Amino acid sequence: MKEKVVHLHFKEPVEGSADLYFGSFKAIYDLYPSETIGITYKALVNAIHGRDCYENKKVKIRVSECIRKPKTKAKDKPC
Repeated sequence: MKEKVVHLHFKEPVEGSADLYFGSFKAIYDLYPSETIGITYKALVNAIHGRDCYENKKVKIRVSECIRKPKTKAKDKPC
């Protein structure tokens, strides 16, 4: 099973964090304003369209896949 993961790398740590992982671009902007990221949400979506990486003087953003083991159904386990 594959899921999209967005890796946000701050070139200068922000609030003590340099590397963070998100499930979407929008989730980044729930925590940080566009001034901190150095690009607005809409501009980022347009800039990264068809690519897997975006970089400016403040951040580097990569889109990748998180590969997980498929869930298995529980076999008649008692409660």
